[in-house]
Amino acid sequence: MALDHALAVCSQEGQGVLRLYSWIEATVSFGRNEPARGLYDRTNAADQGIEFVRRPTGGRAVLHSNEVTYAIVVPVRALGGPRASYVEINRGLAEGLSSIGAAVTVTDHGKTLSPDAGACFGAPAPGEIIAGEKKLVGSAQLRVGNALLQHGSIIIDGDQSLLNQLTGKLHDIVRPATLRSVLGVVHQDQVTFGVIDGLKHVLGGSWEEGEYLSGERNEAGRLERQRYSQAGWTWRR
Repeated sequence: MALDHALAVCSQEGQGVLRLYSWIEATVSFGRNEPARGLYDRTNAADQGIEFVRRPTGGRAVLHSNEVTYAIVVPVRALGGPRASYVEINRGLAEGLSSIGAAVTVTDHGKTLSPDAGACFGAPAPGEIIAGEKKLVGSAQLRVGNALLQHGSIIIDGDQSLLNQLTGKLHDIVRPATLRSVLGVVHQDQVTFGVIDGLKHVLGGSWEEGEYLSGERNEAGRLERQRYSQAGWTWRR
């Protein structure tokens, strides 16, 4: 989360950044303003090796495990503003997933839910990517100065039922779409290269692979120390 945020803080005028990564340990992330304090069994989570973090962006709880996570930073007006950017970025993701054989669409129905409305993958919102009628990609945004950060989870396998175990809400288990249920065997590298190609085609511009800049790493370290490693931030609500 700190590095995603840092890429937006350190963004260069007229440039964008795409970061793709996965998680070493299963981790629950909360949306920036989502209620979480007192709602999760933290002892149970610790026994299972599950970590918690709070995102810089909004939205609702996500269990990160067998997935590809993306973060993309663009100038805030480059794609027409936050709402238009959300649709265009998701259109690029959908094109990339379609290129590896996944039958996905960007939905124009659904509704935007409040931060206390339960797990992120419970229901799609307009502009999100679905397979069948189920949500496959969950995304959220943050504006940082003149930059826009959008990041989210592309589910390869598994469900979000562990969230129910940790909250005791066992009656309404969320089962999102997964690439494995759509495609069978699928590897992270396939997803990664598909996403890159789809975003390149939809967003345009010139692209090159690069390393993190020292300023980005320094800012990520500062944000990690002051915010993202702090229980006071994670459990602020």
